[in-house]
Amino acid sequence: MEHVVVDTNVIVASCLESEHFHQEGQNYINGLEMGDYIFHLPMLVPVEVLATVSRRAQSNRLTLLVTWHRNFVEWERDGKLVLYPLNHDRMDNAVNVAIRDRLKGPDAVIAALAEELDMPLRTFDTEILARFSGASV
Repeated sequence: MEHVVVDTNVIVASCLESEHFHQEGQNYINGLEMGDYIFHLPMLVPVEVLATVSRRAQSNRLTLLVTWHRNFVEWERDGKLVLYPLNHDRMDNAVNVAIRDRLKGPDAVIAALAEELDMPLRTFDTEILARFSGASV
């Protein structure tokens, strides 16, 4: 079982067939479901996922939103997903990561959590992959 911090775009890609990395994202979700992964996420990620899916879904928007919200609740309940609040220390760390690696705010919050937990960050974002040493696909 691998503990990983997962970027928003991995989960979004898994939910929307129109996304370029849909199959790769689905592979991560399948791994989560089968017990190959435990996802560690800042509480920001579920909000970003649901907001992004809400904007990009071309059909079945409400069904997707309800399903993914339910998935997050069940995964956390079952110990497949651990959520972390953005407290003062994490905010300070994210600011430092944002400045050091020239990342956008939400990306810095996610990357800083990976650094704090000393876990790999899984992402499809080319900017994060290029700028944050702990990131990989």
